[in-house]
Parts: sequence; structure tokens; C-alpha cells
Amino acid sequence: MAKPNETEWATIGKVVAPFGVHGELKVLSLTDIPNRFAELEVIHLGPDRIRYHIKSSRPYKGEMVVLKLEGIEDANTAETLRKLDLSIPLSQLTELPADSYYQHDLLGLQVVTMDGQDVGKIVDIIVTGSNDVYVIKGKADRKEILIPAIKDVIKQVDLTRKMMYIEPMEGLLDDGEIDSNKEEEDEQAAGSGGS
Repeated sequence: MAKPNETEWATIGKVVAPFGVHGELKVLSLTDIPNRFAELEVIHLGPDRIRYHIKSSRPYKGEMVVLKLEGIEDANTAETLRKLDLSIPLSQLTELPADSYYQHDLLGLQVVTMDGQDVGKIVDIIVTGSNDVYVIKGKADRKEILIPAIKDVIKQVDLTRKMMYIEPMEGLLDDGEIDSNKEEEDEQAAGSGGS
């Protein structure tokens, strides 16, 4: 029987490109923990979670890290790993401070405005220099909505109920982008009360 959480994974980086001719990898770090890769002995790559020992890790530019993995000795082999995710078991995740969340916790959350209007589900997270941006997918016929991950907008995250409550800034949501069922019910109630 598998141990709890051992089959669940957290993505902490993505291979961007080979680095040099000796099999090093340029990796986009998706973790806020400084020296995260330096603290690890093993990393898992790709959808099959192939296990690699980390020989060395060093910071590069911005959010980048250069990794040297055991068994990857040349640029051609490193090239085969381009665009693969780097993962660790959930059991190896570090506790986060209050009001901080891992990306895998936020993906799939239902986003609702503070007055109860359904916006959609978080389907992706764009990492930017200043704050993340949540990509929300509304109903099937609606386009994606981008919500900045800032305290002025994100009011509450309820992981137990898989909900995120937002207070959109003016102009953030078009009238046609949110579920207007609540407004229609209000109009119907007002209309039937006056007859």
C-alpha cells in the first residue's frame, strides 16, 4: 500500500533549456523558497516522475536556476528534457506562512465575487515579476479572465471548500464575463412583487 501523499506531486520548476555543453539544465523555479533545489538530493522529471539525483544547483538570472543531474552528461541529452516539469512528493513540501499557497492548492478553485457572482475556475497561474496572475476559465462559451493575485482583489481563499472570493477592481470584469443568475433572480423577484 502506498504511503499517504507519496503519490501526489507538487511541481517546483520547469526545464527551460540546456545550459552549456556538459548536460546542465536551465530551470524556471516555481517556488518562493530560496535555495530550494540546493536543499534537495533528488528531483522527479516529467509526467512519469523519473527520479534523478541532483549533483549541483546554483542560482542564475531572476527566477532561474542551473541544475546538474546525475546521468545527464551532454547538451543533447539535456535537450530531451526541455519543457519537462520538476516535481517532488507533497510530503516534502515546506510549511508556508499564513495567506501563502502552493500553486497546486489554487488550481481548480472556484472563483466567486464577494456578492456571490460565479466567475469561473482557476485553470492556470502566470508567474510574473511582481505578483502572480490567476487565469480563470468561465462557462464554456466565455473567454479566459485574468485576475491579479493581490490583496486588493483576493479577499479569501477557502481550500476546504475549494473556493476563492474576490473583490474585482473597476474594469477587471466585463459585465458579460460573470454569471448573472443572481441579477436575473433579483429582477424576477422585483418584477413579480409589483404585479
